[in-house]
Amino acid sequence: MLTDRYPYFFDRVHAEREAVAASFRAEGSIRDRVRALSAAGLFAPTDVRGLAVSRWHLAHADALTDLAFIIQELGTFPLVSAGGYADVVEEARAGRSVVAFGLTEPEAGSDVRALTTRAVRDGDGYRLTGVKHFISNAPDADRATIFARLDTGSPQDGIACFLVENPPATPQKVAGHSIGRFDLVDTPARLVSTKGLGLAFATLERCRPSVGLAAMGMARRALDETLRHVATRRQFGAPLSAMPVVQARIADMALELEAGTLTALHACWRRDTAGKGERTGYESAVGKVTATEAAQRVIDSAVQLHGGLGVEEDSVVQQLYRDIRPLRIYEGATDVLKTVIAARWLEGS
Repeated sequence: MLTDRYPYFFDRVHAEREAVAASFRAEGSIRDRVRALSAAGLFAPTDVRGLAVSRWHLAHADALTDLAFIIQELGTFPLVSAGGYADVVEEARAGRSVVAFGLTEPEAGSDVRALTTRAVRDGDGYRLTGVKHFISNAPDADRATIFARLDTGSPQDGIACFLVENPPATPQKVAGHSIGRFDLVDTPARLVSTKGLGLAFATLERCRPSVGLAAMGMARRALDETLRHVATRRQFGAPLSAMPVVQARIADMALELEAGTLTALHACWRRDTAGKGERTGYESAVGKVTATEAAQRVIDSAVQLHGGLGVEEDSVVQQLYRDIRPLRIYEGATDVLKTVIAARWLEGS
């Protein structure tokens, strides 16, 4: 348990939450998983470390359940922050609705300020026109928080946050994930906040550190599967675990796991203990990049040590290999976050 192994990062409430997440299992559709997560109490309000310990165990067991969990957080956090949508948030936390987070566009992925979806005033509400794609849980979404540019006729229109009911979704084919696009054409929406860019960044800054712990959960599952395999698989008259080259690779996997976990946990702790208005983007970037890149290497080694068994379609490690790859892209791609990290050091040079 993370709270036992690294007690200096956690409080008693985190240990209680981790105990629930560690025993949680769910199957079925995203909607089925959302209902089960709610019934277990895992959507109860928590800090970033609470998200982190939940995601470690959920991702260790099943990447799709982890996705169902964190997208509810991404979708509802802007509403919580802006206020005035308690009924929508409560319904989502009760597992009665699925809420997506609509930020990414075909030409505005990492560059959020380049988004082109427009919002036009329509009586007391707005109508949105534009495309959002690679939106997790879009095919199952009852609602979505959508970020769009207020159309006031000025080239400097600001980005606002909106709530859309029953967003028009089309599934996109991404292995092992529930992902789709929203094709918005004069789609009715309610204004959540005119400070949409700030809400988007605040949401990502809250959730991004937990991505590292999800990655570490997957990496630990890969190591667990590998330890079982090398202990039972015999080559040249002895278990694989007896071979020095295998032992060296296991050691490397363990080192990656330890370093990634510590760095990601530090990012979560910094976010939770930051002062009002304090940004922790640097720590968040370091934690996510270190953990997700380390997890990719751990899982790659797991596939290698499984040999041909590691690429069979029903192999756990091949599925982990597919599951880990998107974590190095979403909520800040590795190469983009490296510019954040470099900027911090160059400012002081």
